[in-house]
Amino acid sequence: MENFFLQDSLFSSTSTSPLPPNSFNISSLNINGLKTHSQNKIEQLHNFFSLKQISFGGVVDTHLHPKQMHFLSKRLSNYTVFSSSLDTSQHVRSSGGISLFIENSLAPHVHTHIFHSSRLLSIDLYFKGNIKLRIFVVYIPLTLDQALRDTTIDLLIQALSDTK
Repeated sequence: MENFFLQDSLFSSTSTSPLPPNSFNISSLNINGLKTHSQNKIEQLHNFFSLKQISFGGVVDTHLHPKQMHFLSKRLSNYTVFSSSLDTSQHVRSSGGISLFIENSLAPHVHTHIFHSSRLLSIDLYFKGNIKLRIFVVYIPLTLDQALRDTTIDLLIQALSDTK
């Protein structure tokens, strides 16, 4: 995350052409904690979302409580943020914390949001013409804690099954 603007990659494109009608740009980034260098990372997130015209931006492994994330997200004034609670009950290296930034013009379409855990959330959006969209944001921890990883994957599989 720190140097993604310096790399000659997907992120370095300067294309600012408008999105085609009825389309979305979706991203998911592992921010690897926002407690350190939070202002710099939020600024980079803002620049990336603006450059790529991101409609839905998933940010995982924030290590922040929803109130902390909401405070930091004020720097992204074009977005509404939905953040999971932070798992403080377990002493694990990765405490999780996930958020979904939704561009403000799409935020009124949010019907429900469910925080399945500190590593999984889903958002349901309803649009005209009985069009429904469910977006999942998931953070599957590293294999250092296999039990936590397995639990998260099982929870995701259950949430996907419930979607059917």
